[in-house]
Amino acid sequence: MPEIITQSIQDYLKHIYELNEHGGSASTNELAARLNIAPASVTGMLQKLSSAKPPLVNYKKHQGVTLTKNGEKAALEVIRHHRLLETFLVNTLGYSWDEVHHEADRLEHVISEDFEARMAAALGHPTRDPHGD
Repeated sequence: MPEIITQSIQDYLKHIYELNEHGGSASTNELAARLNIAPASVTGMLQKLSSAKPPLVNYKKHQGVTLTKNGEKAALEVIRHHRLLETFLVNTLGYSWDEVHHEADRLEHVISEDFEARMAAALGHPTRDPHGD
């Protein structure tokens, strides 16, 4: 996996994973809409991610994008952080389930693996977040 997976790359991988969850590939336009950026910017990032060593995505122009094993692993890591944070914010800090998403979006990129493990243990290793995911 690349040495540095930035917040931006994590966001791309997370959204690609979510768009691919039900099979198929994610289109440049779908990603641009989700990330609120221009399709040309998405194309540039997808080219970068597909040429990373090792590659994080499989991308072919006009055919969409899917995650490689390394890309999926990185996406699932940030999704796990997000879901644990949502659960922690609801169960421990009293946030309502409709408040937690944006807060978790900000925090998911900065917690350490140790913090993730301690939070999971403190929460009893939950298998669902407040939204049921």
